[in-house]
Amino acid sequence: MNSRESIMAALAARLASAQFSTPINGCDSWALLSRRLKLWSDVASADQPALFITEHGENLAYAAEALPGKTTLNVDLFVYIAAGKDPDSIPARDLNIALDAIAACLAPDPTIGRQTLGGLVTHCRIEGRIVKDPGDLDGQGLALVPIKILAP
Repeated sequence: MNSRESIMAALAARLASAQFSTPINGCDSWALLSRRLKLWSDVASADQPALFITEHGENLAYAAEALPGKTTLNVDLFVYIAAGKDPDSIPARDLNIALDAIAACLAPDPTIGRQTLGGLVTHCRIEGRIVKDPGDLDGQGLALVPIKILAP
């Protein structure tokens, strides 16, 4: 397996290249991207849309005693958007734009049919339930996106 740090650095670099189809809060990409999670109350509206990349667990599985194990890195992406309290805006729109940008960054390489973060991993993809709170009531939008990375 390649080092966990090289894998996480490659994931962060790929996500840093995200481009929004429509600006969010005047930004074409993340106003803030970090691998250290902050509470949304500690992230100024001017620093949003923000993306935080967090590592919360690993799974190790073996197909047979004599074979090396396969490690799955469990990563969570926290997306914050400053939805504001404009009653005429649609906060879910900004979350959808941000999620589409993440999906585009992690889209499979068309030549091999999967995202390998430059050959570092077997696959890296969004997998599981995405939690969305667009911020209709309090003006603070949030999405939690589960990423699974299979590292041989």
